Amino acid sequence: MKKIFILFIVLFTTISQAQMRNSMQRQRQMNQTTQKPPDPDFKIEKYVGIVIYDIKKAAKKSKVKLSSDTGKTFSKTLSEYNKRISDIKRINSFLLKNTKNMIDNFQKTAMKTGDFSNQQKVAKEMNENLKPLSETLKKEDLAFDKKLKSLLSAKQYKKWIKYNRKLYKIFPKE
Repeated sequence: MKKIFILFIVLFTTISQAQMRNSMQRQRQMNQTTQKPPDPDFKIEKYVGIVIYDIKKAAKKSKVKLSSDTGKTFSKTLSEYNKRISDIKRINSFLLKNTKNMIDNFQKTAMKTGDFSNQQKVAKEMNENLKPLSETLKKEDLAFDKKLKSLLSAKQYKKWIKYNRKLYKIFPKE
């Protein structure tokens, strides 16, 4: 009995010391590797409301069968909308890129210095820059929403709106 007890104590002490050494090594490794915070990446397209739809996924989420007449019209409407939005995005790419760079640079400097005093000024400038683009997108979205509202049933339209909320896309009211 004494031998079993002594063997148990010896095993317990060796296991606990091994675990202690292992945890000390991890702590040293963590202290040596300082983690750099991630670079800011402002999602300008998400902020403005630019969404390019995957037709199959949108149809599946809206419970529209692409093989039906409604599905074919739905597919055609979505592809036309995607084309118009891609054109708007391409035309305004310089504006989008510059605004994104402005926000990212502000966030980088603010994180380094801890000075967020210019945040309102930068946000105001960003909104002024993006106002014409957002107005254009608002017109496109209103026309697109009217088409889909007349095309889809009430249940399908409800599912369509639910799907868009998950994409952070909100259709403006008239």
